[in-house]
Amino acid sequence: MGSGLYSIGLSGLQSSSARINTTGQNTANVDTEGYSRQKTTTVSSPTGAVRIQDTSRIVDKFVNDQVRSDTSTHSYYDTYHSMMSASDGLLGENSVSLNNYLDKAFKSLHEVNNDPTSSSLRELAHSNLKGLTEHYHTLSKLVGEQKTIADKQTQTSLGELNNLTTQVAHMNSQILQEETGSTSPANELRDQQELLAKKISNYVNVKVQYADNGVMTVHLGSGQPLVMDQNATVLKAIPDPNNPSQKKLFIDFGKYDVAAKTEHLGGSIGALMDYQSEFAEKSDRELGLNAISIADAMNKQNTLGLDASGAFGKDLFKIGDIKVYGDSANKGEADNIAVHVADGQSANLALGNYELSKTDTNQFTVKVFDLDGKLSQRSAVLDLNSAQPDKNGNYQIDALGISVHLGDLKDYELHDTYRFSPTDGAASGVSLSAKNGDDIALSAPLGVKTNPNNLSDANLSVTSVTNTDPSNSAFSMNGELYPVAPHSIYFTSDNAYEVRDGQGNVLASVNDAQDFNDLLGKAGLAEEAGFDVSVSSAPKAGDEFSMSMGDLGPADNFNGLRLADLQNQSLVSGKTTLAESFSDLVTSVGSKSAALETNRQSSEVVMNQSVARRDEVSSVSLDEEAVNLLKYQQSYSAAAQVITAARTTFDALLGAVR
Repeated sequence: MGSGLYSIGLSGLQSSSARINTTGQNTANVDTEGYSRQKTTTVSSPTGAVRIQDTSRIVDKFVNDQVRSDTSTHSYYDTYHSMMSASDGLLGENSVSLNNYLDKAFKSLHEVNNDPTSSSLRELAHSNLKGLTEHYHTLSKLVGEQKTIADKQTQTSLGELNNLTTQVAHMNSQILQEETGSTSPANELRDQQELLAKKISNYVNVKVQYADNGVMTVHLGSGQPLVMDQNATVLKAIPDPNNPSQKKLFIDFGKYDVAAKTEHLGGSIGALMDYQSEFAEKSDRELGLNAISIADAMNKQNTLGLDASGAFGKDLFKIGDIKVYGDSANKGEADNIAVHVADGQSANLALGNYELSKTDTNQFTVKVFDLDGKLSQRSAVLDLNSAQPDKNGNYQIDALGISVHLGDLKDYELHDTYRFSPTDGAASGVSLSAKNGDDIALSAPLGVKTNPNNLSDANLSVTSVTNTDPSNSAFSMNGELYPVAPHSIYFTSDNAYEVRDGQGNVLASVNDAQDFNDLLGKAGLAEEAGFDVSVSSAPKAGDEFSMSMGDLGPADNFNGLRLADLQNQSLVSGKTTLAESFSDLVTSVGSKSAALETNRQSSEVVMNQSVARRDEVSSVSLDEEAVNLLKYQQSYSAAAQVITAARTTFDALLGAVR
């Protein structure tokens, strides 16, 4: 019996000592980051003694999963808001507002229209137009710098993430080695590993699982692996093979790379990737579309007037080249494909990406994708059997706002694909091609005369000019209207008239005119002529009016007024003015920043609540440990008394035998 008491007392001492050690360890690690409170459990043996079962961590897998998820969400909104608020501060600053420069440029055009003969006013208008193009460059640079900052932060974050996943994989090896040769779990290593997993969730949203052998596996939220057993993959950002100006995430498995799914990537890396695509890239393209819109519209309008020397106006702006990227799988050798913005068709341009591919022997198809990479309903088929190139060999695809130069068709193979975005970097590519203010075409290309013998007080005026191209309009290169073009209008009655050419031949007759606006349009000649005219009031039979390129005053501002009025036209995508387009961009950035701030604050509250729940389960409570310590000390003392009693009993038995 003494022997049994001795065995029971000794096991009690050992179990109490083990629990005291565990309590001491818990107390010592009260402030250790990631430490999970431990508990030593015991079981009774058939002999009545107590046996130590194990010392385990007090953790709740589901709570830890929630902490990682909420940490990832908060990190996403915190990083995104930080980047977006910086951009909001830049674009929202009044000194860098594009609208200030637009106002200055158009104000100077209004001023020069007051005196088209003034060289100083022309030079001022030219200077302000140049300042406008330079500001497009400045804004493009600001957005580009933000994109560069985000790209550098992404590279840094990826390096830190890969370092953490490597540590997790290495720790798997250590855990296997320690637990294989021992019955005790590697509690401290598992705590450190859990902490590493939480740090990983700052960068991306991850799912943590444990394999049958107990090692940790880490996957992206999409299911793609970051840590498998004792090996870690490498997450990296490299240029998109189909568009080197953009970067995509890939998972490096050593022998091959697999594209990572970035949708709902989460964490700071997900925020940086979304920032680049949702703000930096979109903002750059919106600025590019704005710059293209004003350049294209002013170029078109300037060609419809006469400059200071009396010559037809030329392009005021130059739109930069559009970069075209051939697909890596192309079999053809076409290297001189070129894409341009179609003259006067910038309203049809899309912000997204275009894809041109050869789909038949003499047929190419152009598809348009939005900024999210989804195929839009806009597309066009370029059938070379029917399409006619212009004098420069360009095929116009007006519906998509582009013209395409294909070069030698023999260099294309079936299914060869080329990608491009007309608005990508376009704001930095727009420049002023006008050499000076004299290149601004303020005057109309033709004037009108009223026969002094007319019976009415009606006057003829030019109401529109739509085309001055000598190859398909009434305007010739020698400064005169073509002889067969409309030269005069003769009223045969109070409400009927004839349109006559330079020889007096009748080109068209109109009877029973209800009003006297757009007379050539009513006669079906306006489109072919490239201009139209109207009469100010009711004419009389016998009234005659003439038109010629020589009947112009030195201070004519007909075309200058239309150049200035472009400020009020819906040039951007045919929906908004230039100022409205930029204001919409600034407003959207401000709204996004405010929404992200709200999400950041709410996600922080949720994350802190998750951390608090985790602490309730796993953190060390000094009060609880103090109670446990006292209990285990008393248990230790009691076990010692049992041993003393066993010894006394054993001594008594020995004495009785003697």
